Order: sequence, then C-alpha cells, then structure tokens
Amino acid sequence: MSCIRNAVAAAFILASASVVLAHNWPGDQRREHVPKLYDANGKLVGDVVDGPKGGDSDGGVLMDVNGAPVFVGFALAKAADGSKSASKLIWSGVEPAYSEKGCTGTSYIPYALGSLRPAAIERKGSKATLLVAKDESSRIIVVRSRSYSGSCSDYYGDAGLAQWAVGDSINLTDSYPEPLRIGN
Repeated sequence: MSCIRNAVAAAFILASASVVLAHNWPGDQRREHVPKLYDANGKLVGDVVDGPKGGDSDGGVLMDVNGAPVFVGFALAKAADGSKSASKLIWSGVEPAYSEKGCTGTSYIPYALGSLRPAAIERKGSKATLLVAKDESSRIIVVRSRSYSGSCSDYYGDAGLAQWAVGDSINLTDSYPEPLRIGN
C-alpha cells in the first residue's frame, strides 16, 4: 500500500513539474524565466544554455567575442577530495593543445563544439582565460602536449592534428570572477 501511495505521490509531483516547465510564458516573459549565470560579485554573465554532454562542462553561456558567438562552459567546482559543490561553479570547457611539451609554447584550440566559433578555456592555477579561434579554417599542426582536466599530457611523434589558431582571448577571472552561480 505504501508503494502505491509513493508511486501516486511521485506521479503527481512529476506531472506538476512538467506543467510548470511547459508553461507557455507570454511574449518576453519566457526570457525572464531562463536561469542566469552570475559571477562572484553578482554581475550578470548571461543566460544559461545546455552544453555539449561530456566531461568538459555542465552547461554554459553564449558570449559575443568581437562579433563571434562563442559557447563558454562552466562546471560544478570540485574540492580537493574530489567531491563537487552543489551550487558553486567554475569556468570549464575544451582545454587547449600546445606547440611544446609541458603545456607550453603556442596555444591551439583542438576541437569545436557545434557550429559556434571554436574556443578553449586555459587554466593556469586559479586564472581562467577564454581562447577564441581566428575566423579561419583549422590547420594541421604538430602539437606536443594538451591539457586534460587541469593536468598536462605530452604527445610523442610527429603526426599533425587539426587545430585552430587563437585569435582573441579574454581573462575570465578578471572579467567574471569565480565562484559563479546560477540564479533568476
């Protein structure tokens, strides 16, 4: 009997949630109900959008960088023990490849996420920098290392990989300091 009661209660809650989520907001009110990303100072960064699934980000915002639309990802902040925050976010996304071993030398953007301008987030300690591709095609470049989840992995051999050259960069830490948070 208790299982049936729990199932009915769960069905009611799910039905109520779907009605709220499917609400047909009139006119511009729909935009008012989109979650927004704020920096540590309470400054609005932008509307939250779904990001590509995978380990790079949990979501993101779209930014205009010199006329180019760019997806800028974020993820739940991790503690030293590997646990994740329930509400604090950090900048996180595709990480760059480098011309030299040890994640040094010229930075490149290794792949694009969808049809937006390719971009990567370079983390050096607590500093996060958004690297945005030039408005040109990728080139085959021999890269010697790549950053993965904050760790550097060296590549060996001379096989080239398609990479985008960096055209613009934004110091995200200065412009939108962490921790980030989602609000209305």
